[in-house]
Amino acid sequence: MKLSAVGTGDPEVGRFGGRHQDGERAVRESGGAWTVLRPSSFASDSLGWAAAVRAGEPVPNLTGDGASGVIDPHEIAEVAVAALLDAGHGGRTYTLTGPEAISVPARPPSSPRSSGARWGTRDLTPDEARTFLRTVWGFDDTRAGDALAGMRYVRDGGNALVTEDVPRVLGRPARSFRQWAEDHQGAFRAA
Repeated sequence: MKLSAVGTGDPEVGRFGGRHQDGERAVRESGGAWTVLRPSSFASDSLGWAAAVRAGEPVPNLTGDGASGVIDPHEIAEVAVAALLDAGHGGRTYTLTGPEAISVPARPPSSPRSSGARWGTRDLTPDEARTFLRTVWGFDDTRAGDALAGMRYVRDGGNALVTEDVPRVLGRPARSFRQWAEDHQGAFRAA
């Protein structure tokens, strides 16, 4: 099994997608049973916004109005387990998304009524985003460049897709970002 990413193989994603493409090729050519999972943006990445939300500060937005089919990481794990336990998933590539494509500004971390959190975003220019990635996330120049290529892909609409792979594999609808956020509202709750 290979955990890959949406956009793998698309030249617009850049080197990051290329690394996943090499990994996908390796599992396909291994001679063994394989399944490739290409999840969209993880809902749990939003936990990186918690400190800003708790402090009443805007969340840095590196993808503009670009939408993503944000997925609950628990569902990625559930699809992986299903693929490992059922040989019927062998030789397949699944693109895993939530039920809607949603942008960062449209993703409040939870219901303001339930968490008391205020929500806002601040769009970063590409230069500000590079500085943010280097100083806040500790990325080196290469990793920051790869991340910026992926973020440009999202900003330009490349990740604005929703598939039926999660419902098809799990036999139920995919969870929404709002459902995930409600489950994790404590992380965003103002003190």
